[in-house]
Amino acid sequence: MKQEIFFKAITESVRKGIPIGFTGLGVIFISDNLETLPISPLLNEDFLNTGELDATAVVDFLFSISNLKDKRHDGFHVVSQDLGLLKISQYFSPKIPKGFNGTIFNVGARYRSAQYGSLYENVTSIIVISQKGDVSIARNGIVELIAT
Repeated sequence: MKQEIFFKAITESVRKGIPIGFTGLGVIFISDNLETLPISPLLNEDFLNTGELDATAVVDFLFSISNLKDKRHDGFHVVSQDLGLLKISQYFSPKIPKGFNGTIFNVGARYRSAQYGSLYENVTSIIVISQKGDVSIARNGIVELIAT
């Protein structure tokens, strides 16, 4: 799934309006190996059948589960460039890099995890959407606000 198409689907979804009860959203984009990510499932269900969903359908699905009423709302979701949506509701615990000078402050854990996690070799970017609908992207340890 091409990141640019996914980003466009996210910004279009945010422009339509954030759903009531939206809890925020974190999406990890990987280039290849899922096995090197420091993730662990938050739910005991590992079944995920996304088939051949396009970017808009995946974004709609992720927004629909990002609600306190849905047990899948927490954690990060993993998307592969080649395989699409791979995992949902993952605890993501990247290592804190020694000597890293760009640490962001006054943000929540999802943003800090996105920043450090974006330093992993197989992570191409991480999208974080706040409860208010602010969209940020983390790449190579830098977090930028891309849409409000």
